[in-house]
Amino acid sequence: MAGERSLPTPYAKESDRQVRQEQALSMRVKARDAGRRFWVRIATSKPQPQLRTLLSLSAPLTTALLLIRWEYASFPLAIALHVALSISLIPALFAATFARMSARDRLRLRAVGFHSMNSYPGVERILNTLDERRIRERVRVSCSILSTVALASLWNLDAGETLSSLVLGACIVLSIISAFNTQQLESSIPMRSNSFPLLSLHAPTLHDSTLDRVLSDLVVAHLDPETASHWDIWIKSLIDDVRSDQTPESAVEHLLEAIHLEYLGLLDEEGLLSETRRVFKVSAIDGLFSSTSKFNMVTLRRLLAHTRAWQPGLFRLTDRLQDSVIRGDPSLTEESWRLDLDLPPRCGQGQGNLFVMIHNHSGKNQSIEVDILAANGEPELQTLRVFAKASEQPSSSFSIGDQRGEFTESFGRLLANSTVLWIGLAWPDSISGPHPVQVTLRNEEGETIESIVVTTILSSGVQPESMGHRMADAASEVRRIALALAD
Repeated sequence: MAGERSLPTPYAKESDRQVRQEQALSMRVKARDAGRRFWVRIATSKPQPQLRTLLSLSAPLTTALLLIRWEYASFPLAIALHVALSISLIPALFAATFARMSARDRLRLRAVGFHSMNSYPGVERILNTLDERRIRERVRVSCSILSTVALASLWNLDAGETLSSLVLGACIVLSIISAFNTQQLESSIPMRSNSFPLLSLHAPTLHDSTLDRVLSDLVVAHLDPETASHWDIWIKSLIDDVRSDQTPESAVEHLLEAIHLEYLGLLDEEGLLSETRRVFKVSAIDGLFSSTSKFNMVTLRRLLAHTRAWQPGLFRLTDRLQDSVIRGDPSLTEESWRLDLDLPPRCGQGQGNLFVMIHNHSGKNQSIEVDILAANGEPELQTLRVFAKASEQPSSSFSIGDQRGEFTESFGRLLANSTVLWIGLAWPDSISGPHPVQVTLRNEEGETIESIVVTTILSSGVQPESMGHRMADAASEVRRIALALAD
């Protein structure tokens, strides 16, 4: 008897229980996602956003006119505006509620193999952001309804002057709270995209300091947990679709480089297709151009645009690199080492992203030290010891018109063989004004190879490259690219 017994294995690969749970959860995600799409479509369709903003500003004004006893003030008009405001806020409330439920269920699904999506960074941030939005939606709807009830009660009851003034004052406060939340909420409505609904809610808080495959690692760092899990599945599925001299990771990196060069106007559609064929087999080409594929040329452009809006500093480095390749810059064609870095000219809220790109043209692989000295920073000094691969030094400039393929190959090789660091810098909130940052490159013997000093202006306010602005820019860039490609 004892030998026939076996313990339950709910997480085993062949577990029917797990399969049933996943299927039930997937069905629930589809149902709630249908509700999310329905209510988001209603909440964002014109003129709903403009109407909510107009009514939220008009409601406290009509109540204030009643308080000061203006002769043309009207209880029916004030009540009608508050009723209209309350009704107009309901679709946005349902959109936020269904978005939170859909996101929670999506992030409970299992990702690759036995991994939960909780193993990807950013889950708690996404859920907390949606929780905060749902609370704000409830607050502004509740304030509007309470104001409506209070005004209707005053209109129907014979209240004294003192009580009427107190109630009207309370209505004004409630209407102002509702208007304030409306201004905060109407700037963006999350989960509007059906392809990547959680992407606009993700912020890259955890990442590696060294980018091995520069564009791929940067794109993955800016993917939400759900999209990141689908990305991992997609990469694994490409194992038989790449050329014999490529891996799925190197092929995708080459494709992202080609898409970026196309964005800069250095490659046309035919050139992009040619570069795709160089690393992918014919069997994969159809999938990359199919509208039914999760990751195709359209979605890869969107993801790269999303990443570019988040981290313009890294793309400024790559743009300077391709410009140096085209011009045959002496720092690239003659010097043994090339050091380039990018730091935003203004850093808001005491934070900034420093990108460092190093090329080793000394002819041998070396371990190097990079010292980052940030005046009054937290910490003030960071020392990183990294391995710098030797890369082939370009001998001359390129003529883009005649050597597009050769230029793309040279640019990709230089980017792949570079050492790219992504360092987060921080300063105390009390510090403002210009602050220098020094980056020093040392060889294995500790000798200084090169040192560069850049200056950034610290500000306590929100700057164009602060996190909030970059999240909004990334979301709007994705929508813009999606609309342009749809047209």
